[in-house]
Amino acid sequence: MQGSPKMIIRIIHNEDKIYIPLYQRRYSWGTDQVQRLVEDILMAEQRGLDKYFIGSLILDLTTTDAVAVIDGQQRLTTISLFLIALRDLMAVTDERQARIINDKYLVDPYDEETVYHNRLKPVDGDEQQYIDVLLHGDQAKPSLFKLNYQYFKNAVQSGVLSVEDWLNLLQMKLQAMVITVQPGDDAQLIFESLNSTGLGLTESDKIRNYLLMGLERDAQTQAFEVWKSIERLVHRENISNFYRHYLTSLATSSKPVKKNDIYDNYRQEIGLHPNFDRYSELLEEEKVAKIYAKIQFPQEYQFTDQTTQRLLIRLSHLHMDVMMPYFLQIFDLYEKQKLSLNGLNEVLQTVLGYLARRLFVGIPSTGLNNFFTTLNRQVQRLTKNNDINYPRALEVVLTHKVKENKIFPSNAMIMDALTSKDYYHIRTESFWFIMDELNNWRGETQMLFERAENGDFSIEHILPQTLSRSWQQNLGQNWHDIQVTWINRLANLTLTGFNSQMSNHSFRDKRDAPNGYRDSGIKLNQTLVGMDEWNESSLKQRQSDLYQRALKVWPLPSVVDVEIDAGEWVSLADIDPKGEKPITFSFKEQRDVSIKSWKELYDRIVNILWLDNPPIFYKLANDDAEWLVKYNHEVSDSIQYRQLDNADQHQGLSVYSGGASAQDRKRHIQRFLTASNDSLENVQVKLNRGGSFA
Repeated sequence: MQGSPKMIIRIIHNEDKIYIPLYQRRYSWGTDQVQRLVEDILMAEQRGLDKYFIGSLILDLTTTDAVAVIDGQQRLTTISLFLIALRDLMAVTDERQARIINDKYLVDPYDEETVYHNRLKPVDGDEQQYIDVLLHGDQAKPSLFKLNYQYFKNAVQSGVLSVEDWLNLLQMKLQAMVITVQPGDDAQLIFESLNSTGLGLTESDKIRNYLLMGLERDAQTQAFEVWKSIERLVHRENISNFYRHYLTSLATSSKPVKKNDIYDNYRQEIGLHPNFDRYSELLEEEKVAKIYAKIQFPQEYQFTDQTTQRLLIRLSHLHMDVMMPYFLQIFDLYEKQKLSLNGLNEVLQTVLGYLARRLFVGIPSTGLNNFFTTLNRQVQRLTKNNDINYPRALEVVLTHKVKENKIFPSNAMIMDALTSKDYYHIRTESFWFIMDELNNWRGETQMLFERAENGDFSIEHILPQTLSRSWQQNLGQNWHDIQVTWINRLANLTLTGFNSQMSNHSFRDKRDAPNGYRDSGIKLNQTLVGMDEWNESSLKQRQSDLYQRALKVWPLPSVVDVEIDAGEWVSLADIDPKGEKPITFSFKEQRDVSIKSWKELYDRIVNILWLDNPPIFYKLANDDAEWLVKYNHEVSDSIQYRQLDNADQHQGLSVYSGGASAQDRKRHIQRFLTASNDSLENVQVKLNRGGSFA
């Protein structure tokens, strides 16, 4: 790699062809950046500076037919547009000089391979717009390229400097630090180094560049078509999120991939695999993207099974992408014929009921991202160990094998919510979802959620928030207590399209008015038609109706006939150890080892790793930032450390063994395993839980 300061306009002149690789982002400089460039060049001239430094350019000279721009495409493209503007202005006063600008900087008259001979070749989609401005100037179709071209023309025409002065400034003062990639250099590593300094690429930009940079130009074009297909499927604005969910669905850790670690995780988990092939991997990701798109946008696709589509549409109303990695996993099982179509729908129905009940009773979604990351592994382990199918195993996990705050909400919790919860002040989309689900309890669909989202409906208090004298008389002497008790309960709320006109009217007026409850197309409102009064008795009646609807539409799984081995093995990666007690573990050659505490598990795992690979522990001890392992002389007075057995007498090591929570013990074990190129997934434990559900 070589670097030196050069005049940017000479770079454009000296290279016959400069192309922007298709893995680069499209041109995006707007008026703010262009205005700043013009003002900075003017300031440099006014201050008498010999040179104006425009930044750095990274050029790849390893290709034979053209120079590839690794970094700096925005600046190069903008300067080229400035030159087009100067050429067109110069054509009015000095046609010869205009031709010189054109042939020297903008086109290569001797280029036999391209139609328009343009020296700069932007990415697909941009090139057509750039050429339009190059050929037609002010007559070009609207685009960002035309907008910036016209800004340059206006700036020159309305300024104090002539066209010749501006051309001289570009030729004599505009300088860049040019770094060239030579044969043998790793363009990908250079890109990563640049990106680490904060060039603002998204995580998906990094993945795209990583996949395409390593290919020859023809192969890049072929692979880029697959990348564009992935973008179309998942929608470009979602592509980083798609890769996050995809990587999480592949991982064996207990946590989802973090938003800022998507690219690093991709390289680690996929790119560094011994058999990694960029094009084959893209094709595989395109297959996953097709599944992702159906899950994320079920309304946009034709499904062979309408039940699957309806369930996915209902789930999409929850706007909870924490379940996406899990859904990618179960659809993968379905695609590989390890889960039947009926089984897939049963799983979707169970997850829908689980999430809907949690929302209905008001359980926070905290921790669900971690929960869904490990759910498939828990279910699959249960199917293998107990000879039950996947849908049944999922029901067992959700009703009996998770902690209390993750348990499938009971029928009693549904009733408690109906009798105490304020539904008027929950998130609006959540209310729409609940009403849509309860409205469609017999399987029919009226798309209340979509219509409410479009503004057709609003939330209506049947018993008004402000009671008129007639309302008070109808409710009786306890009218105030009834209002306070029931005003925001679900039994007193519905969706209507006439809230503002009817909010304080009597119940019969609301029922019988044009477009009132009697005329309402909402099936849920038809239960109100047979009532003559709206009082405490009718509120209780509707509350009972809503309760029965909730139990029907979100059924509680029944697993009374399933028996589970009390000594089920669980991966340490899948466990939240707080409140749990381990009784047995297996790791490497140590099988079915009895233990009494998380501390004992920690000490035993450390001993196994130490005897297996002592150099790892010396490496940790030599790391000043590491405190789990120290030389004996460093901690001789500390009771928080214990000496490792069989360590060299003069270079003895001690490991931290002091007081810590169960979660801390797990984290410490993970650090030792990571240093040893191992994983929590490989540590199996049995917990003091389990039993029969019969």
